[in-house]
Amino acid sequence: MITEQLINELITCPKKAVQANRKRMIPVNRSLRNKIAIVSMDGSYTYDLFLRQSEEFMEDFSVGLIWTNAAKYIGISKEIILIRYQGPHDSGKPLGEDIHHDYHIHQISVDDVNERRYMRPRNKEISKDFSSFASALFSFVSYCGIIDLDKCIDYSQFNAPLPGQIDLFNQ
Repeated sequence: MITEQLINELITCPKKAVQANRKRMIPVNRSLRNKIAIVSMDGSYTYDLFLRQSEEFMEDFSVGLIWTNAAKYIGISKEIILIRYQGPHDSGKPLGEDIHHDYHIHQISVDDVNERRYMRPRNKEISKDFSSFASALFSFVSYCGIIDLDKCIDYSQFNAPLPGQIDLFNQ
C-alpha cells in the first residue's frame, strides 16, 4: 500500500545515477530529451530520471523522477512519476489563472495513486527554487539526493556550474 511516508522516502532517499541513454540530450519531437537510470543507494528502488526541454521555448521544460519497480512494493505494474519540476507552459487557461504559467512542481499523492493517475500527479505548487532548466535540474538532483549524475551526462550542455560550484551571481 502506498503512503505519504513511502512517497517521501522514494523521493528523498539517497540515490546514484547508473547509466544514461546518452551523454547529451538529443532532439525528439521538437524537444531535447534524455533519460538516466537511477538506483537507491541501498539497491531497493529503481528509477528513471527524465529530462525534456522544448527546442523552441527554452523555459518550457520538465525534469522528473519515475519509480520503475513499484510492482515489487505496492503491486502496481505501471511506472509512477513521483515528482516533476517544470517551467512555464500553456495550460489552455488565461494568463494568471493557472500556476502552469509559472515555474512549478508536481508531486504524486496517495490520492493520485488510488485514482490511477500514475503519470499525471495533480498536486502542484509554484516554486521559487529554480528559474531555468539548468537551475531546475541542479535543484532537483539536490532535493532527490542523486549523486554521480556528472559521470553519466555532460553537464557542459546546460551551460551552468556543476553542483557545489559558485558562480558570479549565485554565491
